[in-house]
Amino acid sequence: MVKGARGVIRMAPEFSSPSAFEHLSAFTHLWVIYVFHKRSTLNHPREWSESITPPRIEAPERVGVFASRSPHRPNPIGMSVVRLDEVRVTEEGRVEIEVSGVDILDGSPVIDLKPYVPYADSVPEAGSGWIENEIERYPVEFTEEASRSLPDPEIKALLIEVLEWDPRPRSQRQRDPVMAQASIGKRFAFRFEQYDIHWEIAPGGLIRVMRILSL
Repeated sequence: MVKGARGVIRMAPEFSSPSAFEHLSAFTHLWVIYVFHKRSTLNHPREWSESITPPRIEAPERVGVFASRSPHRPNPIGMSVVRLDEVRVTEEGRVEIEVSGVDILDGSPVIDLKPYVPYADSVPEAGSGWIENEIERYPVEFTEEASRSLPDPEIKALLIEVLEWDPRPRSQRQRDPVMAQASIGKRFAFRFEQYDIHWEIAPGGLIRVMRILSL
């Protein structure tokens, strides 16, 4: 969802033979299969949820875990489509793959990589089940103080992409909707890169970044 989120997949030495990656750079996107390594199910397989509360507001209150993308599953395996930006070999002979559009937690062990092939992987007529609507995006602005506190234009652009989706937990988004008159002036904060981001809901469904504290 956030195209500006970038990452690097570093291959273990035993899998870093350049010949294993021949012609990979001809593809624009990859499937990344990885492990939800921060989930308790990794070490305690019985600790998984049969049903979960989806993060989307319009979703049912609970859905079966296999009708979701939740990490709380019997086998904590994730899959994501990312954009392939570069395949390179380091001076040490290690293959690294630079990708963007990443929604994978830093440090996640990668199990496998597969090229994304539109004729097989894209199904335009596919139904979306309980996921009925596109997620609404909101305009974002910065106060002068906040803008001065974030001089890096790449990080600022990434932050805007994150805030446009209203990244709060479902409970906060239900209690204080961005478009609700009663929510105007309510403030929130979260950690982003090496910063604490403080923002508020402004009139007209606007997300206004009030101040940014460097950690």
